[in-house]
Amino acid sequence: MNITPLTSDHLIPWSHLLAICFGRKAGDMAELLRFLQPEARLVAWGAWDGEILAAQYSCWLTAVHHPGCDHALPVGMSVNMAVHPAYRGRGLIKQVAEPVYASLVERGAVAGVGFSNAQGVQVDRRSKGYGYEVVGQLRPSLFYLGRRLTNTPFRLTTQWPSQPFAPVSLPENHCFHHTPESLQHRFGQHPFRQYHFGVWAQENKIVGLVVYRQARLGPFPLITLLAAHSQDMVALCAQWLAAMRQQHFRLVHVLTSPTSRVLDALRVTAVPIPIHHARTPYYLTLKPLSPAMPASLRSFTAWDCVGGDVL
Repeated sequence: MNITPLTSDHLIPWSHLLAICFGRKAGDMAELLRFLQPEARLVAWGAWDGEILAAQYSCWLTAVHHPGCDHALPVGMSVNMAVHPAYRGRGLIKQVAEPVYASLVERGAVAGVGFSNAQGVQVDRRSKGYGYEVVGQLRPSLFYLGRRLTNTPFRLTTQWPSQPFAPVSLPENHCFHHTPESLQHRFGQHPFRQYHFGVWAQENKIVGLVVYRQARLGPFPLITLLAAHSQDMVALCAQWLAAMRQQHFRLVHVLTSPTSRVLDALRVTAVPIPIHHARTPYYLTLKPLSPAMPASLRSFTAWDCVGGDVL
């Protein structure tokens, strides 16, 4: 096997491998790779058997806000691992993951992070060489829009808004370092996923944004909140929920860490409905890469995560 970095020059075999492993169209996977920005943001290595890409591992270079620090901490988010069915059971993931993390360290990353499902967590726990530890499980919450809600001018759209954003101060917990630009890339420029946006504007500036998707819970229409960006999260959620009620929605679903500004705001503005089991659990996982990594990253209560953080 020949282990090499993967770049935009490898899009055709790379996208075909991802399509085989994830049951998607190769064209969609090629667009996804372009969206993830190989060379610039996506650090990836692959194992080649001649001209066949047998395995690949990749991390997306992003940043985490650390309270009290004047700059965000670079981290690598694990986004894809794939092994061709004909090459499984040979330990290829470990071989391609090691140079990915070495490259991340060279770029200043202090940790690897990821959101694993239950199957992925089993892999993490079985493989000491993989090096990930479980920080905590994201919890689903369900809310009923049963209270009287006041609606001020609030726009619902499927197009990314063109107005400038008002400044928003950083939270008191660890969170992925979202900016209007990063939110636009994540939700406004995705190659094949369609998101909805709730926009709160004042004096020609956006002072609040909600990213959500429409779904169903059995026969009932449902909205899933993925991200929210505002200085006043309670006011933002109150206005968005009022707009959702006018659209005849009554249920809101959100996936968060226990310490979440979005979760706190929904508890004030809607009626909680108990959920006792997550059908598809997701876990925040962590791989230390540097002595500079703050120890508090290991504390789940120090994290503010929302479902849209799960790439």
